Amino acid sequence: MHAQIITYKLNGISNAEYAARMVEPDAPILAEVAALHSKVWLANPETNTFGGFYLWHSRADMEAFMASELVAKVVSRPFLSDIEVQDFEVPEAPSRITRGLAAD
Repeated sequence: MHAQIITYKLNGISNAEYAARMVEPDAPILAEVAALHSKVWLANPETNTFGGFYLWHSRADMEAFMASELVAKVVSRPFLSDIEVQDFEVPEAPSRITRGLAAD
């Protein structure tokens, strides 16, 4: 497993517009990405920070997604700014103990 956190700021768009123009249409598309184990949407309106926590089956899966046309389309949206991406290895044994991953 491999984890990724992507954050961004909203630029000239309300939270409701963001939900209608990005969250609602993108969620079903992301649900179809086979290599994506899960995505948790993140929102902190007080700091204007939004994004997601992604859990991938592998680092290679994450890298393929990041090189995809879908990601290129998302990052080109004019209402997103200050996009930051971090990725992490997931130590699976302790993550299973703390219920971060389902038991085999």
